[in-house]
Amino acid sequence: MATIKEIESQLRKAKKELRELRTHNQFLLERLEKAHERNAEIRKQMMTMTFDDVIKTQKELADYQEKIKKDKELIETFDKQSQVKLDSNLNGDTSRENQQAR
Repeated sequence: MATIKEIESQLRKAKKELRELRTHNQFLLERLEKAHERNAEIRKQMMTMTFDDVIKTQKELADYQEKIKKDKELIETFDKQSQVKLDSNLNGDTSRENQQAR
């Protein structure tokens, strides 16, 4: 059988864990409430949008997608150039090693 001190120790640990769980639960509830409020605000904005707002948003989206596409192409080009440069450096080093071995 467990002694009184052991039981009291377990009780303190359980109470501490319960406080931590309650705090975490409160945090999650507040976070959920903020998400609901944010979603309600977005729904309200979408319902009150004018046709001009929709067109403006679509244009901004198209511009953003075009910019992202150009950025990806630029990155791919840079990567290819870097790879070619690395390959030429490696090939150059190999030929130097071959020349030194002769």
